[in-house]
Amino acid sequence: MTTDVLEQANYPYYMGIKYATKDYEFVSHNEAVHWQWSADDATITELKHHGGTIARLEDEAQLSKQVTAYIQKHQTNKYIVQHFQQPLVGLKIMIPDHVVIKQPLNLTIDLRDTQPIALTIVLILGEGSQLTLQQAININGQVAHASCVIIGHQADNSQLKLMTALSNQTPINLSLFGELDVARDCVADWSLVPGTYGKLLGDVTVNLNGQGSVAKLNAVKIGIGQDYSGFQGRVNHLATHTTSRINMRGVLFGQSKVNFTSVGQIYHGAYGSDSQQEGRLMTVGKSAQGTVNPLLIIDENDVNAGHAASVGQYDPEELYYLLSRGITEQQARKILVYDFIAPVLHELNDDLQKKVIAAVEEGAGEDLHDSL
Repeated sequence: MTTDVLEQANYPYYMGIKYATKDYEFVSHNEAVHWQWSADDATITELKHHGGTIARLEDEAQLSKQVTAYIQKHQTNKYIVQHFQQPLVGLKIMIPDHVVIKQPLNLTIDLRDTQPIALTIVLILGEGSQLTLQQAININGQVAHASCVIIGHQADNSQLKLMTALSNQTPINLSLFGELDVARDCVADWSLVPGTYGKLLGDVTVNLNGQGSVAKLNAVKIGIGQDYSGFQGRVNHLATHTTSRINMRGVLFGQSKVNFTSVGQIYHGAYGSDSQQEGRLMTVGKSAQGTVNPLLIIDENDVNAGHAASVGQYDPEELYYLLSRGITEQQARKILVYDFIAPVLHELNDDLQKKVIAAVEEGAGEDLHDSL
């Protein structure tokens, strides 16, 4: 990536998301990054038996065509340009045609360093293949800045259930970019749990490029302390009879701030498409702030589209009902919080559910204990 490309690139703009551009700038370095990955042996054995591969990107002789195409497509985004100016770190996962991996692939990536880290994950599913990938990205070092890019490609009739969870031990400024390109008659089901605390800028997209494909995009964010999160989820309908569902939920404790933006775009010619989105925030902390920004862009007549959005505290009448049944105030408030995030929580596996529950318990503090 040349210096000219970086100079011509710009920081991305998102409707309803205000952020300080300097918080996510990346300082170039040429030092080796300390990281490791692990996965369950049984699934790795099954994957390799069918000709699948998991390889470190730095071991590749040259950039894959998927990474090259992604860089060229996003060369106006300064954060992505900065990301790929760093030493290439990450994994490439490839599933051949007509291979069904029956057991979930539980993938853990541990990043341990004191310098900025740029992690790239490339996922390729062949025609008729199926995979459930549960990826936990743990930032364990003292790094103050990290960038993560997830690139996925699905061939015809493939099915992907992808769960992405991120966590860290010390406050961090994290940028997260992801894009799935989906061919015809596919299912792409992506759930994200950005459990990091500090500052997060997230932008994930699913492109429905082929007829009859379905995309589900779920996200849950628990805001703790003085966290800031700006997160956009987008599905582009580029082919006929495609379907999408975006569901984002957030619970805000303390003085946290969360901005959700959801975009469903139906392009001209993508008739018969169905785009629905829902974004909801519960502000538990008295000083918490949040916005939900639904956006539908429709350039076709024969479609179905809709959205729902809300920001507010729990319903006092529901709280009173629970109290009248002998439930303590603390328990009642927790019940309302968990009921609120249940639609997204149910999409996650047990491990990710536990991470979300732990975040609620950590962030709750006095916000769930105070008397009315």
